[in-house]
Amino acid sequence: MIKPAVPHLFRITLKKRYWLVLLMIVLGGGGIFSEESTGHDPSLSIGFTGRQPLMIRLQQKDFVVFCPADYIVLRKTKAKTPLLKQKTLLSIMGQGRLKASALAAFLHRNNNGISTTEASKIAKIYIEESNAEGVNYDIAFSQMCLETGFLRYGGTVLPGQNNFCGLGVLDKKTRGLSFRDIRLGIRAHIQHLKAYASHANLHHNLVDPRFRFVKRGSIKEVDDLSGKWAADKRYGKKIRYLLGRMYRENV
Repeated sequence: MIKPAVPHLFRITLKKRYWLVLLMIVLGGGGIFSEESTGHDPSLSIGFTGRQPLMIRLQQKDFVVFCPADYIVLRKTKAKTPLLKQKTLLSIMGQGRLKASALAAFLHRNNNGISTTEASKIAKIYIEESNAEGVNYDIAFSQMCLETGFLRYGGTVLPGQNNFCGLGVLDKKTRGLSFRDIRLGIRAHIQHLKAYASHANLHHNLVDPRFRFVKRGSIKEVDDLSGKWAADKRYGKKIRYLLGRMYRENV
């Protein structure tokens, strides 16, 4: 009599869990990330509020990202991070707006294992390489944070590869490309973005081995990266959330 009731009770608990998770998303501005095989591992992604997240697996390929600290009953100062919509901020070719110190602080806040000195070095290189090619460094830096889980890695790409954007990662068994140092890895990232977003010539010598596989000028904005840079249909949206957080936290 007891055994048949166990599966039934489990199903009820599961349904309540779904409703609880939904309530958490509504109250805290979390989001559902779909696990894809290309580009990055979303289980490394950080909650939209900037704190270390917890992951709740709803189904085989979905994670709900939320931060327990955000679910206090009486929240007075916490604001929901909106998706950016301004085209000038979402255009891949263009000028970034934030200072290197703001980019470095954003990276360090989300991964205190990266020292402020190291974060500052990476931020400055992103600005220099992006400005040389006319790429929006705010977007490039946000994409790096998404692809590497704020330099935590943990997927197929290893930290020593200096691969900041999943270049050459075609599935979960391939390590992707490796570069001699941080600057060359960032340069390859910027060149790959430029390949997608522009027909203009490169300022630096080509270091991106996959540059020739891209249809030049085929995309213009962040959302267009979905389905092209990565198979994940929410890929561009994830970058927009990170951009929104980065701008809001540095107002």
